[in-house]
Amino acid sequence: MVLAGLIRKLGHQLAEIRERALKSILCKIEHNLICYADLIQERQLFLHLLEWFNFPSVPVKEEVLNLLSRLVKYPPAVQHLVDLGAVEFLSKLRSNVEPNLQAEIDGILDGLFILPSEVPALSSASYQTNQTELSKNPEILTGYFPQDKSNFQQMEVPPQTVVNQTVKCLKFSTFPWLPLTTTDRHVLSSNESSLRSSNHTLIWNTCELLKDVIMQDFPAEIFLQRPKIVQSLLSLLKLAFGGDGKHRLALQSVSCLQQLCMYLRNRLNFHRDPGFFSNKQDTVSQNSSLSYCHEARGTHHSQNPSPGSSSPRPSVVGRTGQRPRGDGQDWDAVSSSGSSSHAHVNSRISVHSPLDMGHIDLPELETEDTLELQFQQLSLPQFCVSVLESAVPLLRTGSRQMIVRVLELLAEDMTLIGEAISTDIWDDSSLFGIDMKEKLLLVLGALGETMCYHKSSISLEQPEVMLVHHRMAFISISLFAVRLLQTLLPVEKASEFLPEPMSTALFLLSLDMPVSLEYPNIHEAVVAYLEQLNSENYSIYKRTAEAVYSIECTCNFLSDIEKEGEKNLLELVELADQALCSFSYHQHFSLIKEIISILTDLPQMSWCWKSAQASPLLQGESQKALLHMLSHPLPQVKAETYHCCLEITKECLGVHNVTKSVSSLCNGIHFLLHPKVLYEISVFGIQDPKSEVCQVT
Repeated sequence: MVLAGLIRKLGHQLAEIRERALKSILCKIEHNLICYADLIQERQLFLHLLEWFNFPSVPVKEEVLNLLSRLVKYPPAVQHLVDLGAVEFLSKLRSNVEPNLQAEIDGILDGLFILPSEVPALSSASYQTNQTELSKNPEILTGYFPQDKSNFQQMEVPPQTVVNQTVKCLKFSTFPWLPLTTTDRHVLSSNESSLRSSNHTLIWNTCELLKDVIMQDFPAEIFLQRPKIVQSLLSLLKLAFGGDGKHRLALQSVSCLQQLCMYLRNRLNFHRDPGFFSNKQDTVSQNSSLSYCHEARGTHHSQNPSPGSSSPRPSVVGRTGQRPRGDGQDWDAVSSSGSSSHAHVNSRISVHSPLDMGHIDLPELETEDTLELQFQQLSLPQFCVSVLESAVPLLRTGSRQMIVRVLELLAEDMTLIGEAISTDIWDDSSLFGIDMKEKLLLVLGALGETMCYHKSSISLEQPEVMLVHHRMAFISISLFAVRLLQTLLPVEKASEFLPEPMSTALFLLSLDMPVSLEYPNIHEAVVAYLEQLNSENYSIYKRTAEAVYSIECTCNFLSDIEKEGEKNLLELVELADQALCSFSYHQHFSLIKEIISILTDLPQMSWCWKSAQASPLLQGESQKALLHMLSHPLPQVKAETYHCCLEITKECLGVHNVTKSVSSLCNGIHFLLHPKVLYEISVFGIQDPKSEVCQVT
């Protein structure tokens, strides 16, 4: 019977069914058909064990408490019980049970108060129902039971149970556990030892072996389930700041981690849809049994093949062929009968290596403590955040190659983060969620400091090569940082969580014109975050953006009036009005003369103020532009406007025009005869405190 079915029956209304289900679970534990590693992952088990005492009939109370007492020795079980409010529940229950059971409850409570310093990766969050849950895994591995999604969806928490906290920030946690043979473990152990060596050449060669052979030979999740190799690679990143060629080892480590991220993404896609996903397009996969048959026939028979040899690797438990690699075509060419199967057997026999003998012997697994290993494994979110923590500091190195390679690694890592961690992490109050949140905030703070460092390092005093280096680093790191924010942090939560260094960096980025022009979507995201983070900085940005736009309008206006041919009057007037906003920055006085000349020289403009056939929009925009100039807050603009109007009036009404008709003379000053313009001049111009204005008026 499926374990989930037994656990579900523990909450049945009939006491006989509950009791039979409990005894069945205890019997399976006694005969080693299931282990505590299976039970501590089932959140509903702890829920039903606590609810056991809420029914009118409570049989076998001692067995239930005894099972809880054994389970509470494991940190994931403690996490589940604490989340369900077991401390308060058991404290109240203690006074309602027999004295001999009170001691048992006291022992359980003592276990609940002893919390580990770190939350293990093996947590209940990995079994939440979501799109990445691996409940459809076609393989039944030792110690695991297939889960039915519908069971989880049908389960509801009864009202009498207090649920305090649950891990809700994960889209995906851990892969299904893969046991390994002794030979497999020896291969991994050998590479772990080599990575910890003080011999640089050995470390370099081991990294090459990992990339070319081991990571292609083992499923990628193996390196998370047995994380010592990953931890060694992360430690090697610290050599990036060292001399004597040590940075080359850091580059090798970056390359290995990047490749591992790619393979993890492939495995994730494979588990989502094993029948569809494949990253290879050929008919026969390169790691399939057929391809290895051909390799074995043409390969020299070594008596002691190295871990990187082309011989077929020993398989995981339950498989007699090639180990899965994560390309979606595991054992795609293996046939249960026929010539291909025969060829596969021959190829295995032809390799006379003691490492390949007895590769299907199950007793090889007996020396491995599966439960302890599962406690030590890295979940996918933990791996992603660890890569961020270790790689981000490398972005401050002076090596362009290092920065490029690290950004490539972080780009792959960010893809996994989007698949593993949800934006609910900022509302997650579980221990796991709090730990992840604190680490991510430190990473975001470090990214902000790095962006500010490269931005402040751009100085004309430095050589051109360094200017280019820091500029390219600033842009590249900024793009990654903003995309990471878009992946993890909703805009509305930015003001609550985003560290100050990142806020400062986003402000600097918002003012970067080349970035805004080249990456408009990124610029929009930066402005959205900035608006939530700091109202003062956002106000500065808005005023700066308006000034830049106004200067751009000034340039376009001056350029358009120089062009020959028919002009778009409405567009020119609108550009002129916008250009006035930035006059205090450029103080280009000829701009005022050009604007006034448009109002007088163009025939269409001179009569449009009075003509009934004139465009109302053009008339309104022209009037608005002139009034803005006559009432501009800058005295220089106002004085220059009045001076230009005076000069035009003198030109039109001067003695030298006595021979011309009155109508032709008045065309040049029609723009001054509008009631609103006359009102502005007579009321405000004459009374202006500046002599340059009132005297001209």
